Amino acid sequence: MTAHPPASIFRAAGATFTPQTGTAFEMHENGLVEATGGQWTARIFRATTEGDVARALHWHDATFQYVHVLSGEIEYLLDCGRRERLQAGDAIYQPTGCIHCVTHVSKDLVLLEIFSPVDVHTTRVAE
Repeated sequence: MTAHPPASIFRAAGATFTPQTGTAFEMHENGLVEATGGQWTARIFRATTEGDVARALHWHDATFQYVHVLSGEIEYLLDCGRRERLQAGDAIYQPTGCIHCVTHVSKDLVLLEIFSPVDVHTTRVAE
């Protein structure tokens, strides 16, 4: 039998959330950064406020960005002017260069974001 790297287990008990300055979120990185040597991150975001969120259209040079809504609602504004409201169970994949911003969140919003690589540049397009 061929030896394989061991699986990594990430426990939720005792998770600490860090406020994300200038946003309506607090975040917990689950340990995937360390397990993958900085290639991937899986982060849980929770809303710290409810209602409209300051717009800041931007894009990331990430090769992969996926957001899955676990509870609550979030509204995005996409570069084509399209608004999309996502609810629990909905998801959005944002390819490299996808211009977007969050415009509204519910107080009970919790989402999972999977991102690669971890160290990316964000370019603001407009406020």
